[in-house]
Amino acid sequence: MFRPKSTFEQWRIFQAVVDCGGYAQAAEALNKSQSSLNHAVAKLQQSLGVALLEVRGRKAVLTPAGEIFLKRARQLSLQVEDLENLADNLERQWEPQINLYVSTLQPRERLYRALARFYPRSRGCRINLHERVHCHFSALQLGDLMISEHLPSDRTGLPLDEVTLLPLCAPGHPLACEPAPLPLDRLASHNQIGLHPPIHRSVDWNDAEDTGWKVTHYQEAIALLQQGLGYGWLPRHLANCALTDGSLVPLTLEGGSERHLYTYLLTMSPDALGPATELLLRCLRDEYQHPDKRPER
Repeated sequence: MFRPKSTFEQWRIFQAVVDCGGYAQAAEALNKSQSSLNHAVAKLQQSLGVALLEVRGRKAVLTPAGEIFLKRARQLSLQVEDLENLADNLERQWEPQINLYVSTLQPRERLYRALARFYPRSRGCRINLHERVHCHFSALQLGDLMISEHLPSDRTGLPLDEVTLLPLCAPGHPLACEPAPLPLDRLASHNQIGLHPPIHRSVDWNDAEDTGWKVTHYQEAIALLQQGLGYGWLPRHLANCALTDGSLVPLTLEGGSERHLYTYLLTMSPDALGPATELLLRCLRDEYQHPDKRPER
């Protein structure tokens, strides 16, 4: 078993001598005698067999080796602080991590702003953000949060965004060259590029027989559509760049060319949330319910 030659207290004193600029100043800052600090650093250097500091006049100066060890010592201090904070948080039932499941079609801008508000107060709580094509309530565990377009009939959720889906294809695709508006049944004779598994059955109007090409991410679908390999229904906020540069064009359909889905923030049991998850929930509510903020489409 490994037996350390040094102690954390010795490394703490070493850092203090460097940060304060000398033994006398560090002794005052740590409320210790100067001789005890001299002894601690001397013993540290002796046990390591490496000179970390040299005294020039009244100032302690780092050696080249000392500069390397100082960086590692600072990392060690942060790790010890994290361990003690974790123990304190667990004692207060502060969760060490939160699982947040997010639908792949969820706009991210406001979500990321909410996470940025949460981070400074997170006390080291780790966010595990899981992107899912399918975000089903049945997959939730106690304490998890989910952003999904699937709202169970027996549940309520915090409304977040309205997502607009458009039928798109490359400008050179045969569908783009036909007179508008197109009847819906004209789509059935062309290759549909969609997600697998489909986000929502209401999106896959011509997918009754599970035909067409399937991908697991919208960026893949956009790339295939730009190659003229078919048409697909894509969220407007994800296709904006391709629409702007003209590599994709919207199709005009009889009966309307837009479909709308709504996303919701769900949790299995609001009463079972820990303090960190409660804080994240407040950050999300503040972001999405602010009267000056508008949903991303």
